[in-house]
Formats: sequence, C-alpha cells, structure tokens
Amino acid sequence: MTTKRPLLWTLSVAITLLAPVAGAQQATPRAEAQESDAMTDKARQLFEDGVKAAKAGKWDDAHAAFLAAWAIKPHYQIASNLGVTSLRVGKPREAAEYLTLYLREAPATKVQERQRAEASLQEARAQIATVTVRVAPDGAEVTVDGKSVGQAPLADPVFLDPGRHEIGAKLDGYVPEAQPVAAMAGGTEELVLELKRAPALDAARAGAGPELPPASEGSRDGGRTAVLVGGGIATGVGAAAGVLFTVLANNRAGEADRLKSSLTASGRNGCSNRPADCTQQSEALDQSALYSNVAFWSFVGAGTVGLGTVLYGVMSGPSEPEARVRVTPTVGINDVGLSVGGAF
Repeated sequence: MTTKRPLLWTLSVAITLLAPVAGAQQATPRAEAQESDAMTDKARQLFEDGVKAAKAGKWDDAHAAFLAAWAIKPHYQIASNLGVTSLRVGKPREAAEYLTLYLREAPATKVQERQRAEASLQEARAQIATVTVRVAPDGAEVTVDGKSVGQAPLADPVFLDPGRHEIGAKLDGYVPEAQPVAAMAGGTEELVLELKRAPALDAARAGAGPELPPASEGSRDGGRTAVLVGGGIATGVGAAAGVLFTVLANNRAGEADRLKSSLTASGRNGCSNRPADCTQQSEALDQSALYSNVAFWSFVGAGTVGLGTVLYGVMSGPSEPEARVRVTPTVGINDVGLSVGGAF
C-alpha cells in the first residue's frame, strides 16, 4: 500500500523582491508544507511548473503557470505567487489584487509569509491608485470602466492603473450612477455612490413593480359609503317586496272569503252545485298562504341586511365625532328600511 506524501508548495513572496539594491542576485521562492488535498493534481503540477520557472528567473513562464493553476483551483497560496510574479512582469494592479486576496484569506499563523506579502503589496500600491468604493444600497453591481468588479459591499478596494477611469454602480429599480476618477500612482481615495430609486415607469420597465401609495382616507370613506348605501338599498328592496307580497296575500285571502260566503249562501251542497267556485276558493287560499310566506321572508331578509348595515356603519365609522355616519333602522307594520344621515 502506498501513502501520499505531503506536497511541498513554494511561496513566491521572495525576499529579493523587496531588496533595495538594483541588480542584486534574485532568490527563488521558498517551499512550505501544505495539505496534499489543497489543490487538484493538475493545479499542483502547474504550480510546480511555476516554481521551476521562477527558480530559473523565467517570470513570464512562472506567471502563466500560476495563472493556469489559479483558473483550476483559486487557492490563496496560488494568489500569493501570482501577486509576486505579476509584479515581476510589470502588472502591479493585478499584483495588488492577488496579494490583497491572499492577506484576506491566509491564516494569521503565517506571520512571516503575511509580512512578505504586505511588503510586496506596498510595492505594488506605490505604482497604482487605491480606491475604497462604498455603494448604497447593498447588492448593487460595481463597475470600473463598464466592467463588473463585484457586488456591494466590496470585500477589497478597487485598484486602478494611473489615468482616467469611471467607477459606477447599477441595480434594478434604481438610477445608475457613475463618477470619473483621476488615478495617480500611490494615491488613495474613497468614493461613495448612493443610488436613487427610479421613477415608477422606469422601475416597471426594469422588471420591478412600482410602489403603490397607501390607500387615502378619502378612498376608505368612499368604500364605506358605498357599503352603507348598498345596504340601505338592499334593505329597502327587501322591505318593498315584503309589502307587495303582503298586499297580494291579503287580496287572495279576501277573494277566498268572498267565494266562501257565496258558497255558504247557496246551501250545504254549494261545492257540488258550484264546483268551479269551490276550486277557485281553494286556489285563492293556497296563493294567500304562499304570498304570506314570501312576504314574511322578504321582511326577514330586509331586517337582516339592515341590521348588518347598521353594525358595519357603527364599527367602521371614523374616530372623529364630526365624521360619523348615523344609521337608524325604521320598521313599520308594512315597511322596513334605514335612515342614513351625517357626514360621509
């Protein structure tokens, strides 16, 4: 059975990169132990190729190998080597980005390595501009010269090559904002971008529905008035129907009484002598009973609606005394209704 031996990784944060004497002999990156599963086999091979190229002073080849390894496994250890090799090939902005990432993710126990990385970062920042970008609200996409660099809040500063640039931010439902920046080598700056909400039409086009204003007091009062008026009308219709069917029931009952008196006057065998009148009397009695039932339930329905409307008017009334609506039921022998008064 074979066992995997620990893989030796090389820090490219070399002491010689910080040497003040020009033309001093360059030392190659030193090795340090890392877990064998920190990177994939391919990334590990590319990393080793980069180390070999760095030892031979082939910084372009080393930078290319570390960049390929980073594409496979973006590990903080590769970031440190990319930072140093980026410095050696004349890309201080990239060097600052990779070294900042390394310092953010590398364990605090790597004291010496972090100190070397910080020194290299200072060397890189002396050649570029450092801009701390703060954007409100969070989640907005931050851009530099039209290219996205992440979402707010950004974990790291934005590094710019010397010259004129434009830093912007955009978010659905908000008006995009951008500001020009004149980047100077070694300069530091703080930029604040506060996005404003887009107008309702623009927000709808961007896929965000416009905010609806809260319901006004007038609209609530209008709905309340509609319910009260509708309840009063329904109560009145029910009461009118009750009155109508009461009149019809009384008429049919009167007709039945008239036929009964006529049959009684013709003798004991009135129905035998006048069967048609007897049938009409029976039908009149049945119709009178039907109309009476309809009238009864019409009054019941009218009373129920009227009571419900009264309760709604009392419970939904405004707190101000002068704005209250007074609803008074009116119930008579032949009619039922509501008396509505006050300010709506």
